[in-house]
Amino acid sequence: MNGTNGTKVETCPVGHHRIENINNGKVANGTVKAGGQNKPAPGKYIKWDADGVEVIPDGEQEKIQAVSDQFNRFQMMNFNEHMHCLRGTHLKTQGCVMGKFIVHDKLPPHLAQGMFAKPGAYDVIMRYSSLTPKLVPDNAPAPRGIGMKIFGVEGEKIWGEDKKTQDWTFNNYPVLELRDPNTTYDIADALERNWNDIPKFAEEQSKRVDADVATLGSQLPRQHMVAMPEYSQSAYRFGDYVAKFGVFPLGEEQQKLEDSDIKESDPINIISQELRKFHMKNKATYTFCAQLLQDLNEQPVDDIGIEWDPTKYPFEQIATLEFPPQDSWLPEFRTWWDDRITVNSWHGLKAHQPLGSTNRMRRVVYAESRKLRLRVNGYKNYVEPGSLNEVPCPVPAPSLPLRYQNAVQTIEV
Repeated sequence: MNGTNGTKVETCPVGHHRIENINNGKVANGTVKAGGQNKPAPGKYIKWDADGVEVIPDGEQEKIQAVSDQFNRFQMMNFNEHMHCLRGTHLKTQGCVMGKFIVHDKLPPHLAQGMFAKPGAYDVIMRYSSLTPKLVPDNAPAPRGIGMKIFGVEGEKIWGEDKKTQDWTFNNYPVLELRDPNTTYDIADALERNWNDIPKFAEEQSKRVDADVATLGSQLPRQHMVAMPEYSQSAYRFGDYVAKFGVFPLGEEQQKLEDSDIKESDPINIISQELRKFHMKNKATYTFCAQLLQDLNEQPVDDIGIEWDPTKYPFEQIATLEFPPQDSWLPEFRTWWDDRITVNSWHGLKAHQPLGSTNRMRRVVYAESRKLRLRVNGYKNYVEPGSLNEVPCPVPAPSLPLRYQNAVQTIEV
C-alpha cells in the first residue's frame, strides 16, 4: 500500500497465528465486535488523547491493587516450590540475544511517529520467555512471549529516567484473557484456588461466558519460537495516534519452521535448546509492525480480549530486528536478565505511553512484582543498563546428559 506522501508501505503478513477461533465470526461472546465486518475502514487515524480512547471506571485502582497482591502471592507460591523468586508473569526464560533494531527510512507521516520519526539503527537486547504463572514443560501448549530493551533512544521519558532506553513486550496471540482488571482478578482467583489442580482451573475457565478467550492460552499451536508471531495485544500511544504492534518472523530459515510444531513427546527443555541451536547457526530477522486505531467501536483500547481485525486494519512495517548468529543460552546473560533487570513498556518515551485498562494494571503489577523479586532474592535495586557494554560477558552454558529425564543436550562445554 502507499502512504500519504507516495512512499510505498509494506503491510505485514496476516494469518501467522493459526488460531481457529479468532476473528472467524463463529463466536458471539468476546473475540470480535459485531457490526463492522462488511464496512471499509474509516481511513482516518484517531488521536491518542481523543475522547473515548481511555475510559477509567470507578474503583479501578482498588481492583488493580488487589490483582497486584494476587500476583505477588503467585510469586511466593512459586518461591516455596523452587526456592527462588521469579517474575509474576513471563517467568521462564527461554533465551536472550543481542542485535539491531533498524527503523525504516521514508515512512509516511502516520507511521513516522515517536522513536520512528527518523530512520536509524539501535542496539537491542531481547528475551524469549514462557509466561504461564506456573512453570510448565516446554512441550505443553502455553503462551510464549518476547521482551526487548532498545538502547540510545532520544526523547522525553514517561518516568524521567536518564537512561535512553525503550522497552516493548509481546505475546504470541493477538488477544489476552486478562482483558481488564475485573476479569484478571476473577481468573487469577480461580488459579490461586486451584494452584495444585490445574485441570480444575482449566475446567472453570471453560465455563466462563468469555471461554473462547479465557481458554485460548492452552490451545495455542506449539510453534518454535523463532517462527512465532508476537503481538503487543494492548495499545500504545504512537506519537499523535494510537497503535498496537506486531513482530513477525522474516528470515527464510525461520519461516521454514512456521508449520513445524513441538510434539508432546519432545524433551521438557525443547524450546530453550532449539532456540540455542537455531541462533548459533543462523541469523534471525523479524519485522516490527504498527496497526493504527481508526474505529473505537471495532478497535477498543480498554478491552484487549477483542482483536483488531488485521485484514481491515493492517499491520504496517516500520522497523526490522536483526540478530546475528550467537549463543542464546549464556548463563550470565540469562541470570542477569532473570534477577537484575526489568522490561516494562511503561519504561520508555512519553510518545509511546501504554494505553488501556490492562496497561494501567501492568504499571502497578509489574512494579510490585519487580520489588518483591528483588527483595526476596537479596538485591536492593534493579539494574537499568544504558548500552550493550553493560550486558554481562558471554560464557557458554554447560549441558550434561541426564540418565533418567527426557531433556535435550545441545552443546558439550
